[in-house]
Amino acid sequence: MKIAVTKLREKSEGIHDLFRRYGHEALIISTMTASDPTDPAPLSHLAKMASKGELDILIFTSALGVDKFFEKSHPAKNIRIVSVGPKTAKKVEEYGCSSEVIETFSSEHFEQYLGDIRGKIIGIARAEVPNPELLHSLSSKGATVVEAPAYRLLPSGNCINGILNDAGAVIFTSAKSFGSSGFIHDRTRTLKVIAIGKKTAEAMRSQGVIPDIVGDGTLESCLEILNRM
Repeated sequence: MKIAVTKLREKSEGIHDLFRRYGHEALIISTMTASDPTDPAPLSHLAKMASKGELDILIFTSALGVDKFFEKSHPAKNIRIVSVGPKTAKKVEEYGCSSEVIETFSSEHFEQYLGDIRGKIIGIARAEVPNPELLHSLSSKGATVVEAPAYRLLPSGNCINGILNDAGAVIFTSAKSFGSSGFIHDRTRTLKVIAIGKKTAEAMRSQGVIPDIVGDGTLESCLEILNRM
C-alpha cells in the first residue's frame, strides 16, 4: 500500500526503508518546516549548563534537536543522556556520545523510566511546542527541569490532499502537521486515516476527523496495527 506520511523533511531519514519492511511504500509530504527558535537564549543556556556538567540528565526528543544542541556545545561525560527513539540515539552517537533510549515520548513513560529523580536537574532540548504535562510530571517528582526550544516548526504551505489520490492510508505524525495539512477527508473513500499517538488523535477529533488507527507515538506501531487489519 502507498501511505502518505506527514514527516518533517529534516527528520525523514530511513522512512522509506521502514515502510518497505512492513510491505508498504511511503509518500512523504512535509506540512511543516523547521526554523530557529524564536528566542535562542534558552538553548544557549542549556548547552552551557551541559558543557559544565551542571545537569544530571539531558533529554533529546528528536534527532533534529540533537543537531541544534551540538551546534552549541558537547555535554560533559558525567551527564546521563536519554534519547526518544533509536533515530535520536543514533544521532547522539554521531557526535561521539552514548545515550539510553526511551521508545515513546509521553509523561507516563518518562516517569516510569527515569526512576528516582528527586533533587536531579533535568535538561530537555525539544521543539518549540509546550509540553506542560511532561514538565509537571518531572517537577512533581522533585526534579528541577530546564527546558529549551532547539527549533520551531512552521507551516510549509504544502497541502496533503493532492498526494492522497495515490494513497491507501495517511499517517499524521503530530497535531501541528495535521493542522497545517489542509486535510479534507471524504468518507466515501477507502482511505485509512491514522494518528501517530493520542495527542495527534485528539487534535484530529477536535476538527471532526476520527482516526481509524491510533498508534503509541511511533510509526512502527501504526504500521503494525495497519497490517493486522
